[in-house]
Amino acid sequence: MKEHKMEATLYCIKCLNDTVHEVTYVDNLLYEVRCEECNNKHSRVSDIEKELYLNYLERIISKPKRVKEELQGNLPHFLFSLPYRVISKPFRAYSEFRDIYKFRRKGRKV
Repeated sequence: MKEHKMEATLYCIKCLNDTVHEVTYVDNLLYEVRCEECNNKHSRVSDIEKELYLNYLERIISKPKRVKEELQGNLPHFLFSLPYRVISKPFRAYSEFRDIYKFRRKGRKV
């Protein structure tokens, strides 16, 4: 799970002025907007947890279809990469699920 921060000039309802805000994305989903002047935060903790789980489940469910498309598209590459993918996929899936679990348990520790 990747966290990305950027700065943007937005209107702050507490400062009543255009100020610099830190905008945080988790897996390309808007997570938090924080005013750097007054530290006023707006976050979407419960919404983003649900979206992260849904994205994860959607990728798991769509995996057989994506594998079938890759098999039909480029058979030699598919056969060459298959042994590595069979070994590494469970570890990558576990790692991603663990990151989502940590995010849920500890707030936004990514």
